[in-house]
Amino acid sequence: MLLQIGDQAQIIYPAGELSEADVRTAIESTLKRVSPGFLQVVGLWTPPAEPTQNMLGQMQQPISSWRDLSEALRQEYEVRNVDLSSGQAPTDVDVLVIVAPQGLTDKERFAIDQYLMRGGSVVVAAGNYGIAVDQFVGGLALKPLEEGLREMLASYGIQVEESLVLDPQNEPFPIPVIRQVGGFQVQEIQAVDYPFFVDVRSDGMTADSPIVSNLPAVTLNWASPITIDEEKLALSETGQSKWQVTTLLQSSPASWTQADTNIQPNFELYPNTGFPVGAETASHTLAVSVQGSFESFFKDKPSPFTEGEEETATAQEPISHTPTPPSSLGTIETSPETARLVVFGSAEFVDDTVFDISSRLTLDRYLNSLKLMQNAVAWSTEDLDLLDIRSRGTYARVLNPMAESEQSLWESANYAIALLALILIGVLWSARRRNEQPMELLPPQAIPRTPTPPRSHTSTEVQR
Repeated sequence: MLLQIGDQAQIIYPAGELSEADVRTAIESTLKRVSPGFLQVVGLWTPPAEPTQNMLGQMQQPISSWRDLSEALRQEYEVRNVDLSSGQAPTDVDVLVIVAPQGLTDKERFAIDQYLMRGGSVVVAAGNYGIAVDQFVGGLALKPLEEGLREMLASYGIQVEESLVLDPQNEPFPIPVIRQVGGFQVQEIQAVDYPFFVDVRSDGMTADSPIVSNLPAVTLNWASPITIDEEKLALSETGQSKWQVTTLLQSSPASWTQADTNIQPNFELYPNTGFPVGAETASHTLAVSVQGSFESFFKDKPSPFTEGEEETATAQEPISHTPTPPSSLGTIETSPETARLVVFGSAEFVDDTVFDISSRLTLDRYLNSLKLMQNAVAWSTEDLDLLDIRSRGTYARVLNPMAESEQSLWESANYAIALLALILIGVLWSARRRNEQPMELLPPQAIPRTPTPPRSHTSTEVQR
């Protein structure tokens, strides 16, 4: 069914067994989506928690979690953890947020694709790499994320490259360093430049999108570059582009990429950056937003439910009360122009482990990443009033990035200003003392004398 409200078109795609209750829920959810005053619902998908092994082979807690992201979204929305294994996204969800997509089946991809084809909004943290534990050294390592959304996003014209962006403008990484002090070993945390933590400032953000226009800075960790397929931006019959593509975040012009997943710095070989600098340096796109008409990834492809249906049919006779599979409703091949998609080139910039690393040096700077996701959800739900209200709030403000020479210059200037201030205070104090008029003293003759009181006689003196 198609619901037309003004110039907005909403596709109603019932789920479940197509019962009266399912159809009613689909219609009511669509009406709430286009009507103001209702609490928006965010469907959050995160990878299943997988325990890891330490150096001794013992099982330990999963290294990645997204509790902070969920709590941040719950401040303004109703958040539900969604299960897409059935092949359909819930009809009462206003926006899908997919974090670190990996291990997805074709049915789960079909659910995301068809949700977008119905005119829905999808936000994807779609980096190609996730953090893991290096069992040999015990530190952090990267692992490729397999069976994600890379091919499906590429069919939409958004290519997330299989490489990593390194930038000399970055957020430092805290590492423990042991020093000898008075014959004792003292461990302290020192900040080292880490090019994989790309520090994006206002000059790398677009001023045309409310998603990033009010952010002072944001860090994308272990991010992959994003390229837009120009052929996908074909003109429609009206002579205008069918997409509205906005580049949200870009790295600095001095950044470069590498395909190697080694993330441990080597300052002996590369004392400046810890990593080899690429031959070509340029700005790289790290996040984009797209609004317009998309073509389904499953267009002209067999339904992911076909194989399962054939196996069931050969195994047993059809049963009349079997739930209607989504494939029986067909595949929506083209979305309306109201469909929205936001893609970030990092899968780890909203990870709790990354937030813990960032807070060791920069305290609350990681809050900017949460604000970025909140803004993306607000833009996806067309809640521009909420974006305007949030823009008046408090952000984690950061200092302007400076080179080492500039830092030394400002440090010397601070010392010089303090020294000049002390000298100026000394000169003014000395001049004041020299110009101060001495107090005029009276001569001894002019000082009045106090008369001496008569001496009282004691009883013994009287007797004498």
